[in-house]
Amino acid sequence: MKSIYESVDLGGITVKNRLVRSATQEVSADENGNITATLLSIYENLALGGIGTIITSMVGVDENSRISPKMIKTYGDDFVSGFSLLAEKVHRHDCKIIVQLSHCGAKALPDNGGNPLAPSEFQISPDITAKSMTQTEIQSIIESFAKAAKKCKEAGADGVQLHAAHGYLLSQFLSPYFNKRLDKYGGELANRAQMLFEVYATIRAAVGDKYPIYIKINSEDKVDGGLTADECIWICKELENRGLNGIEVSGGLALSRESTSVPKNPDSEGIWGQNTLKIAEKMNIAVISVGGYRTPEMIESWLNKGNIEAVSLCRPLISEPDLPNRWKAGDRTRPRCISCNKCFKPEGGFGCKVFP
Repeated sequence: MKSIYESVDLGGITVKNRLVRSATQEVSADENGNITATLLSIYENLALGGIGTIITSMVGVDENSRISPKMIKTYGDDFVSGFSLLAEKVHRHDCKIIVQLSHCGAKALPDNGGNPLAPSEFQISPDITAKSMTQTEIQSIIESFAKAAKKCKEAGADGVQLHAAHGYLLSQFLSPYFNKRLDKYGGELANRAQMLFEVYATIRAAVGDKYPIYIKINSEDKVDGGLTADECIWICKELENRGLNGIEVSGGLALSRESTSVPKNPDSEGIWGQNTLKIAEKMNIAVISVGGYRTPEMIESWLNKGNIEAVSLCRPLISEPDLPNRWKAGDRTRPRCISCNKCFKPEGGFGCKVFP
């Protein structure tokens, strides 16, 4: 019988409990993408609050990768020194930290101007058209992921996670909704997954065999003509065979209400849970379930339905970073978070807008 508050091996790192803070875009870096005092405070408060593992907000791997100027970038001169301080503050409280590496693809606002990059030309808004990437650009981004991962390891991160969900670049390559290429990176599933496989292989060569590498992936895209659940299982199994350490299972391309990854109904706990169980049944590595979790009873229920090793959550911890400690102390009432998603609005800075 699994319980929340027990130590577990989570893909090669020993963590004190089965609660994970899923990647949360704080948009709190400075205008140059560097780590700030605000970010240090956010992460230290999470660690103090009792979470076992933190997955950082997505960080950009190159100058075309970020969705906001205030998204952390790994390619600046100050990333290693800034993140080393952040990691030290987190580790001080017996908490592990994994960096989510991302290229936002068609959704990015490139630092150097111009059109964002995508597997194929894509009209992301009435004013912005993402351009189809050349193979030279693909190779450059693959190398950028590896350089970023190496910096994360140097800075003291316990592992890295590849963001291949929610319609960002790696997700775009996997999805036939975005990917209309006719070369070796498009068409059948093995080709659409080729860039992800090359990113993984290049990172693995850069960080060594023992450094934990995880992935966040869509179990399905929830759009017509998108990635399917069976395709996701095949990709995950291929990555496991190549040495991947763990999988966080999500879903949705985040292009519409139907394809959202963040439900607004606070009772929608475990929205990707069934898909996660199907994937976990096929895997021999750590599988993490994310998707609207709110109560310890529901979390423990899903942990014990199958091979799910941990559960990750985001919005409740924005409102109550000390929630894990509260539950552990015996107060197992549900979080005050009402899933309104106002915390994602930039006005007023990062934090809960309903219960300041």
